[in-house]
Amino acid sequence: MNVKELAIWLVAFSIIIHTIEEGWLPEYQKATSKSQVVKSTRFFILENFLIFIFVISLAIVGWRWPILSGILPAIGLTHPFLDHVGLSWKGHKLRPGIWTGLLLMVPFSIWTYSLASTHNLFKLYELVISGAVGLAISIWLYWMVVQDMRSLTK
Repeated sequence: MNVKELAIWLVAFSIIIHTIEEGWLPEYQKATSKSQVVKSTRFFILENFLIFIFVISLAIVGWRWPILSGILPAIGLTHPFLDHVGLSWKGHKLRPGIWTGLLLMVPFSIWTYSLASTHNLFKLYELVISGAVGLAISIWLYWMVVQDMRSLTK
């Protein structure tokens, strides 16, 4: 595996680790201190499994189709700032997933874009389209979280 492929896989793994931190850490913290049992719903497990399949599929595609694999670093750059930094600032409380987002997803995404630029892996239209799709996914995730937060306060 060359460095360009490694970079895409590191972004994919950082998104998987981020998803685990985001989803299972709050459930673990809610668990009683005696049992430490993490309760998950089937929907939660299915939802995360689909994310894992999506991310791994894009990493497998690699740089053969940069318009698809470029979605990963776009999500890795936009999601942590929109969802975690923005909502942590607004809520005055750190949100689950902020550390893996800022310490894994962002640096690996920047590194991936740097390698892509150095090795001319993107044509301009591929960069724009994959970036727009990644941003749209991040905006959708942000919207979903905001909707969940609103439903909890009502």
